Formats: sequence, C-alpha cells, structure tokens
Amino acid sequence: MFGNCLEQLSNIYDSVDSIMITNREGIIEYTAVIDAGKCSIGNEGYTGRHLLEVYPDLTEAESTMFRVMKTGQPIVDEIQTVTDWNGMTMTISCSTYPIELGNKIIGAVEGVILLDPEGSPRSKDIQKRQNAKLQEDRLYCLDDLITEDPYMKKVKQQIRRAAEGGSPVMLIGDTGTGKELAAQSIHSHSRRADGPFVSQNCSAIPMGLLESTLFGTARGSYTGAEDRRGLFELADRGTLFLDELNSMEISLQGKLLKAVEEQKIRRIGEERERKIDVRIVSAVNRDTRDILSAGELRRDLYYRLGVVEIRLPQLQERKQDIPVLIRHYIEIYNRQRGMHIRGYSELAQKMLLNYSWPGNIRELRNVVEYGFNMAQGEELTMRELPDTLLYEKKQVSEAVKPELSASIPEPDGEHSLTEMVESFEKELIRQACRTAPSMTAAAEKLRISRQALSYKLSKYGLKK
Repeated sequence: MFGNCLEQLSNIYDSVDSIMITNREGIIEYTAVIDAGKCSIGNEGYTGRHLLEVYPDLTEAESTMFRVMKTGQPIVDEIQTVTDWNGMTMTISCSTYPIELGNKIIGAVEGVILLDPEGSPRSKDIQKRQNAKLQEDRLYCLDDLITEDPYMKKVKQQIRRAAEGGSPVMLIGDTGTGKELAAQSIHSHSRRADGPFVSQNCSAIPMGLLESTLFGTARGSYTGAEDRRGLFELADRGTLFLDELNSMEISLQGKLLKAVEEQKIRRIGEERERKIDVRIVSAVNRDTRDILSAGELRRDLYYRLGVVEIRLPQLQERKQDIPVLIRHYIEIYNRQRGMHIRGYSELAQKMLLNYSWPGNIRELRNVVEYGFNMAQGEELTMRELPDTLLYEKKQVSEAVKPELSASIPEPDGEHSLTEMVESFEKELIRQACRTAPSMTAAAEKLRISRQALSYKLSKYGLKK
C-alpha cells in the first residue's frame, strides 16, 4: 500500500538520507537509513515509538507527518530544524505524503535529506545525483553542440545571434542532424529562457488532431471535448518548436500564419480570442526551395517563419566531428551505466570514420549505445558494431567518370592525402556546377543533397 508514496518520493529525490513511516496515531512502523555514518536518523529504538517521543520538542501542529494526515495534502521540501531524544539537533529537508486505503488516511511516509549550514545536502552522493538529474532535465544549450568542424562553429554563432534577435527561426536539416538540440539552444540563449519551451513534431500526430493540439478546445465543441489549452497557450511567453513543418496540411498552415501574425488564437469551438506571446522556431528536413516547389509549404508562411534560416549539415559533411562525438557519447554511457569503456579499437574506429551515417548523429549515438550493450571488455571492437555498418552498400557517384581519373593528382610528398582529396572534390564540384543548369541539377549529378552542395560551395569558396 506504500507503493504510490514511495514512487512520489523517488520522483523528487534520486536518494534520501532516511525514510520514515508512521500510522494514523503517529506510531513509527518503519524506518530506513540510507547512510548511518552521517548524523542521520537512527533505526535502533525508533520502531514502535511515538513520533513526538522521538522528537520531544516537536508538536502535532509543527510535525509534517501530523499535518499531512490531517489535511490529506503532501508537503514537499519543507526545511525544519529538529532535536531527537538523544539531544542531536539537525536541519533537514523533508517531503511527506499521506498514505490512503480506500478513502481513509491511515498514515504518512516521509523522506528526509540532511542539510549542511549552507542548506545543501550533507551527503556528497546525494549532491552528485541531484546535479546529474538537473543535467538530464535541463534544456540543451550551445555547450551541448559538440563540434570541431569550422562550418558547425559558424552554425553555433548563427544560433547565438538568432537567439538574441527574437525573430522566427527555421532550421533546415536531415533527420538526426540535431534540429531539436538547436531549437532548445535558441530558446536557452534567448530572452525567453525563463519561459516554457514546447516542442511538437507535426508529422507525429494525426492531422485531424493537430489543430486542437495547437489551439486547444472548448467544452462541448465536439463530443467529449473539454476546456483544454493548446500548445500556443502552453508556450505563452516562451518558445514553440514545430518540427517537420512541411508535413502540416496547407489549410492548417493558413490558421498557423494568422496566429503568428496576430499573436492571437481561438480555441476550437470558442468565439473569443486569446492573446499570446510566443516565438516560433520551425524545422524542415529538405531544402526549402524543393518544399515550396512541391507545394508542401505556403509561401506566405515560409516568408513569415523563415526570417532566419539555419542549415544543419549531415554528419558525413563534418567527418572530423565523428571521433569527437564518439568520445562524447562514450563518456555519457560510462557515467550512466557505471562502466569503463576506453573507446573503439583501431579497426572499429576506421570503420566508423568511413561509414556514411545516413541517420546522422542520432544513428551514431545508437551505434555507441549498441556497443555498450554488447561490450565484452573495456575496448569496443568490430564485434560490437551493428551489422548495418559492416555490410553497408556503397554507391559510386556518377560524377566520378573514367575520363576524370586522369585529373587525379599524383602524391608529391608535399600535400597530405586530405588536401589532395579536397582538391579533387573541389574540381568535381566546380565541373558539376559549370555544366548543370541549376543547383538542384548539380546536386543530383553529384548524388548529394542540395543542402550538402550548398555547404561544400561555402566550404571551398565556390559560387553557383
């Protein structure tokens, strides 16, 4: 019967110094001490005694246990200074919950954390767990965008400037390139950082429900409808991130445009308008020109939401970041799982560097996590790589034709392999752009995305 109460405690603290349970009369029926080495509540002699006998200076009016049993309402994070029957005085943070059986309160359960004079947990383990939980719960910021790639460093600068500006931002990038991380970073570094960040993937919910999800509903607007706030209201004074915007129905895009321009929304089935203050960050997974040409995105909505465009490159376009990201995720999973993986073997590392990563950063993280699940030692080897990596089918680009092989430079001992490869790639891109009628045609000729071609043109200082 204590399951729900203990679950509530675990949601607030990863660890507590002690737990105590009393019955309705205030008799202690159970105590558990996590660390008896600290000046915590002792287990010996407590069970079977009355709470006010253990704490003689405490009264029923002051006791969180008795107050919770009287009101039926939990008390969370209340700071108290108490003295036990041995004369030991301590400052504690206690969270107390009623225990109910049917509709009757039959007792209370309390979790206690001992505090030092500055008000922090005395237990270093608790501090570490709480700090780790805060890290998990917080939104991403620019420090979480791990990169050594020059183009990505420019992207980080764009994100910071866009965050400060306050205009709508449209993120462009393939699945797994980090659009959610970028959107959260824009919010975290903006003047709205103290407000809510609300995220919705427009393709993850049926179109018939997306409108009510965004704008909310009024009671009676349809069978079973209740008064409910939509995402716009939930994101008021904050940021609303709409991923895969181009999957939204055109008719709904018109309503979205009206809401963004007027900063007003109307719940479904309601006549009155509600004022909102929301910044929109949106994302698409293809080049905006292609999306507009295909009629998947209203041009007026694009002009309104695409004030600032930021393109996130594919992982294969920033290959020097692959070992950096691998080390980053190895550190994360070592902490989470209490393991001590040093890294990948030389052969496995080479395989990871040569892989094309169609799933981008998300796929890389999954591969590292797979390795931790399969790990047989402190080094991850080829056997800890998924089969999808080992048996990837390579396609030879049509752009590399036999007649171009003559232009491949001979090793001269002065230029590195990377320099020679980049020089050859630059020449291929120059030829494709010269002979193709458009950027899209040049990208198709090279068998890369238009976004990838745009990145490479910027990288090599070329113009189309």
